[in-house]
Amino acid sequence: MTTFIIIGAIMVSIALGLLLRPLFRARAEDGRSALVVIAALAILLPLGAAGIYHKVSNWSWDPVALQQAGNGAHSIQEMIDKLQERLKAKPDDVDGWLMLGRTEFVRNDYKSSAEAFGQAYKVSQGKNIEAVVGYGEALAVSDQTALRGKAAELFEEVLKMDAANPKGLWYGGMAAAINGKLDLARERWLKLLGQQLPADIKSMLVQRIKEVDVELGRKDDPELAHLAAAIPPPAPAMGAMAASSTASAAAGGDASAVGGPGTVTVRVKIAPALAGKVPPGAPLFVLARDPTQPGPPFAAKRFAGASLPLNVVLTEQDAMMPARTIKTAKQLTIVARFSSSGMPQQSSGDLYGEVAYDLASGKPVELVIDKQAP
Repeated sequence: MTTFIIIGAIMVSIALGLLLRPLFRARAEDGRSALVVIAALAILLPLGAAGIYHKVSNWSWDPVALQQAGNGAHSIQEMIDKLQERLKAKPDDVDGWLMLGRTEFVRNDYKSSAEAFGQAYKVSQGKNIEAVVGYGEALAVSDQTALRGKAAELFEEVLKMDAANPKGLWYGGMAAAINGKLDLARERWLKLLGQQLPADIKSMLVQRIKEVDVELGRKDDPELAHLAAAIPPPAPAMGAMAASSTASAAAGGDASAVGGPGTVTVRVKIAPALAGKVPPGAPLFVLARDPTQPGPPFAAKRFAGASLPLNVVLTEQDAMMPARTIKTAKQLTIVARFSSSGMPQQSSGDLYGEVAYDLASGKPVELVIDKQAP
């Protein structure tokens, strides 16, 4: 700021010099005293203006404060600490708890986010819809079993308050599907599909509804086909990738035929010693998890009556949550599991296998189901 003032003063002096030059010539014959007055104006006026600006401006001239600002002293953590201190003094501040919940969610600290939103929910007595949604979402992301309990209850509350709430329909549909209410899950996702959403989210919804239709044995739905046709087509590379993966999986071909950054390509096999232990009718789940970020999978597919070996391709369209896709993961572990309970959560007796995946390279990997859950 000091440099700015100096430069400004110099520019003002130059401007005054140009303006006073004719006066200087006209007054030259008046003697030295006139020239002294003109020179004093050219020097003192800029300096005086600088002094007044220094005095009345709201800029901090404290060198220590300037140094702290330059060093980024007001970090996000410091802001959170101050907010928490404020909430200790005013624990009934709903807006403060909501702000803390949103901040912790963005920082991927879902447990702290759930605690903050939970306080907002408690203080507002369950009447603030943002608190209800935030509490339910943070619980669902931090604990994959929450959609069987508290989170499911919260999203039921959300839909009672606002039957068209997007997150209520999405998570409410997930909770319904996890709890075996596939017709209700389909109804909610189909309603959400009719809203204004990004094309990739709509494509993901169509994929989820189609999977439910397979489970329910439903025939082609004209309404779903109409909504799907209105979605802008994917980029050529993604479209070709999806078509290739579908053909490859159907034919049981070579998984190396499909690959690329942002795509998980895996060939699932089963160890000979476990081949005869697959429970009759047990579905196969293939999940992409990030060991550093607990919560629901970043992508998932379910195969009924799967025959191994099987080539599987996971993309962003296979996400379980719109904001939690394989592109947001830091590292990935791919899990394949025959579920004796029919649910994606592991239970005793399930056959499974896992393998690390390099998402940056997108190179296909082989996964062998060679373990049994105790």
